[in-house]
Amino acid sequence: GFAKATVLGLPVLLMVVALGSWLIARTALSPLRRFKRLAASVGAKSLGQRLSEASLPTELAELAMEFNGMLARIDQGYRRLHEFSGDLAHEMRTPVATLLGRTQVALSQKRSVVELQEVLEGNIEELERLARLISDMLLIASADALHNPVHGEHIELFEEAQRVADYLAMIAEENDVLVDVQGRASVKADRLLVQRAITNLLSNAIRHASEKSTVVVEIGEDLGAVTLSVRNRGTGISAVHLERIFDRFYRIDSGRTRLDGGTGLGLAIVRAIMSAHGGRVVATSDRDHVTTFTLIFAGQQRL
Repeated sequence: GFAKATVLGLPVLLMVVALGSWLIARTALSPLRRFKRLAASVGAKSLGQRLSEASLPTELAELAMEFNGMLARIDQGYRRLHEFSGDLAHEMRTPVATLLGRTQVALSQKRSVVELQEVLEGNIEELERLARLISDMLLIASADALHNPVHGEHIELFEEAQRVADYLAMIAEENDVLVDVQGRASVKADRLLVQRAITNLLSNAIRHASEKSTVVVEIGEDLGAVTLSVRNRGTGISAVHLERIFDRFYRIDSGRTRLDGGTGLGLAIVRAIMSAHGGRVVATSDRDHVTTFTLIFAGQQRL
């Protein structure tokens, strides 16, 4: 009787065990199926979706956190790319429309050689602006494409800053502004990129400084990081603008920037250069209208 009952009950028991195992496995794997459904549904218009980390075991909760972090980074990158492409199209549309309009007007009727020469000279100005825009964009793209920090060569920041100051001496004189470079420190960096970052900051400081004032370039060290600050007294920058001043194509005074021949990418280039070096750039402006931009080379020893 016992043997017979065992033989009859064993298949049922095995079925119950198999069903129980299947239910347990299905329940345990349900979060992974949620991962699968979310991954399959993610697209350019649904990057805002996130996995709920509630009621997940520790291991899967950590995986969900990393997965959500990945989605957030992709979403942010896509938004920046979308905004950038729109801004770039807007920036390029103006000079292209100007070139097209001038050329069409010039060809609409007979013009003298002098008149045609004036049109061509005006077109050259717009083409030069387009060339600067393209050059700046290529520089930002190359800096953003660097996955590892730039190590470069050993450079003296005082010498590089003084070289830039000498190069901009005529512009400073025209604006009745003095430039004073103070302090010494050495970093390992790409010389040309650092020169470009200093040039962008110093040229901005000179243009927006008050007459008969001094723009100070101060090199030093802060919490183990080498710093280079460019400080001027001028109109100052409000807190609203400081939050976005390093964004591409962001301008506080768009009209003046265009008249100066700027592309709206100068400070974005500085940020990209510092990011490529594993550092950063920060901006402050106090109530006395003193504005300071600081390059921070992290993990460098002052020499």
